[in-house]
Amino acid sequence: MSESFTEALGRRVLLGDGAMGTLARASGGLVEGHGAELCVIAPELVSALHERYLAAGADVLQTHTFAASRPRLERHGLARRVREINLAGARLAAAVRDAAGRPAWVAGSVSPATPPGLAVPVEEARAAIAIREQVEALVEGGVDLVVLETFSRAAELLAAIRAVQDVTDLPVVAQATFVDEDGELLTAAGESPADVVARLVDAGAVAVGTNCTLGPQGLLDVVRRMGPTGGPFLSAQPNAGLPHVVADRSVRFAGDAEHFARYVLRYVEAGARLVGGCCGTTPEHTAAAARALTTHDAWSPPATPRDARVVPAPRAVPDPTPAPDEEIDQPGPGRGAVERWLRGRPASREFLVAAEVAGAGGPDEHLSRARRAVSGGASVLWVSRSRARRATTSTTGLAVHLHDRIDVDTALTVTSWQTSLLALQADLLGLHALGVRTLVCETGNPPVHAEQAVGDGVWEVDGLELLRLAADLNRGVDADGAELGTATVFRLGARVTPGADDLDREAERAVAKVEAGAEFLVSRPVFELERLRTVLDALDAAGRRVPVLASVGALTGYAQAEHLRHEVPDVVVPDAVVEPMRRAGDGPDAARTGLSLAAELVAEAAALVEGVVVRWPGSAVPGLDPATAVTRLRAAANGVDGSRVRR
Repeated sequence: MSESFTEALGRRVLLGDGAMGTLARASGGLVEGHGAELCVIAPELVSALHERYLAAGADVLQTHTFAASRPRLERHGLARRVREINLAGARLAAAVRDAAGRPAWVAGSVSPATPPGLAVPVEEARAAIAIREQVEALVEGGVDLVVLETFSRAAELLAAIRAVQDVTDLPVVAQATFVDEDGELLTAAGESPADVVARLVDAGAVAVGTNCTLGPQGLLDVVRRMGPTGGPFLSAQPNAGLPHVVADRSVRFAGDAEHFARYVLRYVEAGARLVGGCCGTTPEHTAAAARALTTHDAWSPPATPRDARVVPAPRAVPDPTPAPDEEIDQPGPGRGAVERWLRGRPASREFLVAAEVAGAGGPDEHLSRARRAVSGGASVLWVSRSRARRATTSTTGLAVHLHDRIDVDTALTVTSWQTSLLALQADLLGLHALGVRTLVCETGNPPVHAEQAVGDGVWEVDGLELLRLAADLNRGVDADGAELGTATVFRLGARVTPGADDLDREAERAVAKVEAGAEFLVSRPVFELERLRTVLDALDAAGRRVPVLASVGALTGYAQAEHLRHEVPDVVVPDAVVEPMRRAGDGPDAARTGLSLAAELVAEAAALVEGVVVRWPGSAVPGLDPATAVTRLRAAANGVDGSRVRR
């Protein structure tokens, strides 16, 4: 090859490939052990995947050797095959490169030596030995560079760079992964993008950057906060979007190719020189990115990369935090709203307004938000689950805290993912004893993991079976069929997903949930009503119609609308919502536009459903806080909000 990777990167933007594991599974390449084992048991498949990415326009092919170090392979009984697997993986990619007929480079993929789920990293000396062993085999197999990817601690990434440099003088690309914890972009060790760059800038890597965990939009913020580095080039490889578990309990990623491609261009405008995809991305994403890059002057770096940025979302206004010993400032509307709502006759049933309690902060911050929502007219507080990975107040603890401090019904989402049947039963009995009696049962999705976007988890019980368990407890029977001393008196709800890809199946599931014991249903966020109407028609046809709460939220800006539309699974945001938000942008007035759109939706929904769950960001933004949102949407449901948004 006449031009080295470093020379090419200095001259132009290079496009990397996408996920290998995602594509392998989609192509039927399933192994009971480690995914990299495909390099030796199904080499034709791995070669075909590399060829597809090359044909799509990728300049850089990553070996299918992520997590193929000794500490990671030994968990699958493959510790003796480290060299064999990595050598095979490198040779497969190198053969495709050599037959390409155009410049292309092979990157040896190396992950942290620490397996996921371990609270303490592998001891530093052992990790260095493992990385050197893996890299030696990759270099022997013919790689052109080494990519250290998905590292969640800067110290571990720095040590890995040094371990690679002990073995070879090939260029190194060093990538950390970050999670978005309520607006803060941090590694698992609590480091910001700027912190990571500061640790790595003089380590000798040809490029530093970020990959995985976040979707295209979130990763752009990381890239901007990382650059300019003052030395190494920048790299960016996002996931396709958020992962979610589908009907067969496999994992799918939200995120379409054209959306991905738009953000690849924005990475380049922000200074990135190596761009590509991570989990959930496919050759379709790579091809879309290649087409997008032809419209950009990608052969030379931007003149002022830091100036090329979208207007930031409105800055959050911190919530006032009450003192720990603050007295309850208002008693609330009293208990029993859910009971009255469920027992009411359809013709005279009151339209229920519940307020979601979510976002960053501790119990006192949440208590402050909840009080403001109640002051705005909410008769129920709903504590939803969180996908955060950082330490935070448990949703169960938060629900009990709110129940104890505010005289109002408190509902709690209970998820079955990663919890055994008997543990769930114990949790339910504990909640009942503590006074939390309104539950929304769902299977749930795992939180985004800094290394594995999702894990298989414990699937002993899904949302439907969780409902049946709770319904049995209400009948005085436990999971083994034994009689309890006292039956529980839960009011049970379940989730319904109008934005599901297979709406017919979702409607069937909704009917099954009612038959399993759900007394009401709560939709996932809706921005249009036709798909929800389809589910309700199926319930009516089956004679299983129960009260329904539609989850409605006020968008705070165009960036949020774009994120929900393209990166969040099972959420449909129509053009009629996106276009007004595009005009509103991300400035101070955008939240008011979002709230007006939500009010219009609630006014229409009042004739279709029996209530709404009002969702809002954890912190107040200009024009939108819990009290404002609840008051405005309650008025819309009662037909007294007359504002309209120009479409």
